[in-house]
Amino acid sequence: MCGRMTVHGAKNAVLPMLAASVLTPAPVTVRDCPHITDVEDMLGVLRALGVEVTVTDREITVTGSPACTDIPPGLAGGMRSSVFMLGALLSRCGEVELASPGGCRIGARPLDIHFDGLERMGVRVECGDGRILCTADRLHGADIVLRYPSVGATENLVMAAVCAEGVTRIIGAAREPEIVSLVRLLRKMGADIAGEGSPVVTVRGVDELDGASATPSPDRIVAGTVMAAVAVCGGRVELSGADSSDMGAVISPFLGAHTFLIEHGGAITFESDGMLSPTDVCTGPYPLFPTDMQAPFMACQCFAAGMSSMRETVFEDRFAHVAELRRMGARIAVAGNTAFVDGSGGMRGSVIAASDLRGGAGLAVAALGAEGESILSGTVYIDRGYEDMAKMFSSLGGKISRRRV
Repeated sequence: MCGRMTVHGAKNAVLPMLAASVLTPAPVTVRDCPHITDVEDMLGVLRALGVEVTVTDREITVTGSPACTDIPPGLAGGMRSSVFMLGALLSRCGEVELASPGGCRIGARPLDIHFDGLERMGVRVECGDGRILCTADRLHGADIVLRYPSVGATENLVMAAVCAEGVTRIIGAAREPEIVSLVRLLRKMGADIAGEGSPVVTVRGVDELDGASATPSPDRIVAGTVMAAVAVCGGRVELSGADSSDMGAVISPFLGAHTFLIEHGGAITFESDGMLSPTDVCTGPYPLFPTDMQAPFMACQCFAAGMSSMRETVFEDRFAHVAELRRMGARIAVAGNTAFVDGSGGMRGSVIAASDLRGGAGLAVAALGAEGESILSGTVYIDRGYEDMAKMFSSLGGKISRRRV
């Protein structure tokens, strides 16, 4: 693979930033948004709430106050990120009702971490018949200790706290760059927030917020997925816009005697001769290796001459792609939350199916490096987070095309 591509704004930053737009009636603009179905679905949620949405290429502007606080079941059930509306609508309107959020089936992903924190701030939570109703007469500050550094809970609680009465401290907060992007926007809107990117985030409530515009962090998972494809196929690709300062744990497992990486002028150039060494990787909250990179990097392990291991500590059901990799000849044994990968047997093309977003990306990477042709179905999942993956890889020399059925 060879060429240059631009890494656009991160899906996991854009979605909560769009949710934050309902915190003020003034225009809020999010720039450099990717053309993916999760963003389209979030815009559907915003329009259903009655706010005005304007899209100009990669720039999205949201204006106005929500006319309702009930998110239609078809929209909430289709995407996990509808849950970001909890904190934003509670802060703006004092109530929100939504169906249990959907998205990829990769584990329980319980919402009780969100609810526990919101209840500390004065929210009443009622769940039943697949619906969630949250109401609050007046949000107030509180000290909230998260038992796990949940990204979504941290973002929801920050949005709920920006106009709450008093001071909120989120202790044990998630530290992801995407949270920093959200806070950067909120601060431009007039919020008083400190500590983002650290385990303790402090929010001092203000009376109201104003409009603003901001650019999200680049998508480190898309960049890492391209690096995985280069690693298995060999080649040299320049990733324009990629930020290595946020990608330490993503980059680290790729580095070795057969790879080369340089940074220059806001870009990363990654080179590989296609000869991979066995690696042992464990996922974890930022700044550790991201769970979203687990499947794309496991595809690399399938081509490494020797025994590798992948331990998944974030989600308990994120090895669905293993069965599909085995169809391609991968030798993988799973014991509990650890997959042991023997990459010495080679990979061959096969008929495979994606059942979640990142697993689908991993299968695409494996298919690019395998001998022969693969047919990958379930691309609807991949479209949630990757902007026309076939076009992206084919522009870099990958032999990949999309068939409409």
